[in-house]
Amino acid sequence: MADSNEERTSRLESGSQPPPVNFHQLYIFHAVASHLSFSRAAKALGITQPAVSIQIHELEKSLGVTLFHRQPRGLRITEVGETVLAYSQQIFSLSQKLTETVREIQDLTTGHLTLGASTTPGEFVLPVAVGRFRQLYPGIRVKLVIANTRIIIQRLLNREIDLGMVGDRPQNRSGELEMANYLDDEIVLVAAPTHPLARHRTVTPDQVAAEGLIVREEGSATRRSAERHFKSLGVSPQVVLELGSNQAVKQAAAAGGGVGVISRLGIAAEVAAGMLVVLNVTGWSCRRSLILVHPKDQYLSPAQKAFRHFLLTEQPG
Repeated sequence: MADSNEERTSRLESGSQPPPVNFHQLYIFHAVASHLSFSRAAKALGITQPAVSIQIHELEKSLGVTLFHRQPRGLRITEVGETVLAYSQQIFSLSQKLTETVREIQDLTTGHLTLGASTTPGEFVLPVAVGRFRQLYPGIRVKLVIANTRIIIQRLLNREIDLGMVGDRPQNRSGELEMANYLDDEIVLVAAPTHPLARHRTVTPDQVAAEGLIVREEGSATRRSAERHFKSLGVSPQVVLELGSNQAVKQAAAAGGGVGVISRLGIAAEVAAGMLVVLNVTGWSCRRSLILVHPKDQYLSPAQKAFRHFLLTEQPG
């Protein structure tokens, strides 16, 4: 069945390359390995059992190995067969992705996007944009991952996310990333209407610092931008409460726990309802851009290109 040891040794010594794998035979092997039966694989493939046996025999001969132990009670895959199966699964997974990409190229009636966003754009910007995008392309499935900026950038570079939107330019990775400004954002300082600072028409940065801040966790672009602006004003406020989401920051501030640091994009409802007020702080003008980002060397699928184009050409809101 398989080449003899002498034949394989001779082939290696001569420096000749092994023949390429026959993917038709590999496909049949994958079916047999899945069913552990020649007859069931033949039925699933719509061919005869002898045809399946012949193709497996030819593949074993080509590879120079035994892929299955033939036993009275059925087939048992060999150790090398397990390795071939693992590679075949990767090959046919890539084949499926190729087919999906070709369909996407045709008319974008199918496809998928995995988006990543830091908390502010993930909670207040992208859900609306994705909803509008899917009205145009309802066949495209979208997954949105929300984490802080540091985590999103790392997952982009790990190729776990297709496109990202973050609240700060990652300067230390700028050589690896394609970045485009999407939307201007303003970071504001908020408090409950009953908070002592809310009773003043204007407050100073020092007064804010004395009250203490409610901020997001380390790695948050909102927090980082606010800290930089406080530093430019010569003030170092104390952090009295560190929380993992914008919603938590709003709730803590509305409860009177301190001065919240948050994007203006996320507080319209609370301000309208009288739950929060935006403090008028002397010299406070903390603005940043929300950044659309992806790795420079990444191939963008048609769905990814379409969504990026949609974001950069359509006005938010």
